[in-house]
Amino acid sequence: MSILARLVCGVTLGVAPTLASFPLYVDVSAQALPLNATERRSMDVEMADFDDDGDLDILVAMEFSKNLLLINQGDGTFVDGSDHLPEPVHDSEDIAVADFDADGDLDAVVVAEDDRVDLYYQNDGTGHFANLPLPPAEVTNGVAHGDIDGDGDEDIITGNAGSNFAWVNAGGKFTIKSDAVPAKTLVSQDVQLGDLDGDGDLDLVEANEGANRILLNDGQGRFEVIASAFGDVIARESRQAALGDVDGDGDLDIAIGNVSLGYYRRQAEAGSNIGYANRLFLNEGDARFTLSAKFPELELQSPHIDLIDLDHDGDLDILAVVVESFREPGDGRVRAYLNDGKGGFSDHTDAMFPDTFRGNGWDTAVGDVNGDGKPDIYLANRIGEDRLLLAQ
Repeated sequence: MSILARLVCGVTLGVAPTLASFPLYVDVSAQALPLNATERRSMDVEMADFDDDGDLDILVAMEFSKNLLLINQGDGTFVDGSDHLPEPVHDSEDIAVADFDADGDLDAVVVAEDDRVDLYYQNDGTGHFANLPLPPAEVTNGVAHGDIDGDGDEDIITGNAGSNFAWVNAGGKFTIKSDAVPAKTLVSQDVQLGDLDGDGDLDLVEANEGANRILLNDGQGRFEVIASAFGDVIARESRQAALGDVDGDGDLDIAIGNVSLGYYRRQAEAGSNIGYANRLFLNEGDARFTLSAKFPELELQSPHIDLIDLDHDGDLDILAVVVESFREPGDGRVRAYLNDGKGGFSDHTDAMFPDTFRGNGWDTAVGDVNGDGKPDIYLANRIGEDRLLLAQ
């Protein structure tokens, strides 16, 4: 039995794990990740099979460091493959992974904030990448991809400081569709695409520093703001939106991760009534949302929140990172809120995660990296070492 296999078992072979007995995830960072590979500023992470060998690799966006590519050896252990990426270093913030040029392999777009230099990594099919031109860059924090105009290829929405943009794909080349997204002045920290109203096209969620927005697609890739779509009148500094059906009624609900690290403090000093607890919104079926009372209202700093089935029971649970500082190493514990199957959540962090699953978490990626059919978790820490947890 391999070292990783022994770590994942953690108990006598043949005995099924229970929530009451031990964590359902094991920290294998020291054994599975390259030494010192991630002691930088990790901002976003995505899992994908970039080299077409049947397992999931990991791409990490770095803040003013070279982006990191980790190549899976087939068993959930990784080697540093960053030499497969173009060399330039930029203020990388967020990643979109898709087959943008429709050649059968997975490419990536990495958007940047402060230096406004976005990267388009075109895959040659073996996990080696060339950087292709992109439309003029903005101050961008988030990126989402999907076929917004119904023509069969992967378009992009960028979440910017100011108006967000749609990049329309034509043969792997992007142009800006200037009239696609209504103008705004707020800073978007995240954008997500999903069919919120059940009409078959992709709608848009903006997680903003201030009021969040829901925008419905007209089917042609143009979006309209739905006023008062969120059932929460208090503006917040939102950093992440996650879409999924948490209550089993067939439509997409929205979890929002909020912080008070910047916008909140500025507004609080000005006397505004701003809050930052994480929020869960339930879809009424028409893309109008009510604030759920079934999610613990804890004032956590959560730049990232995700909806995944942590306990393998068929419903979506909530994974929320916790940060303590923008600029210093942190010790925030990643939290696990388990779903009761009806959209009610309770904190099971101690039962699910080892105590080492903490830091200044900025993003997570979830996927089966060791081929056992269970969702593993990679934590991108903005300051400090990234972590890899394998599901038992």
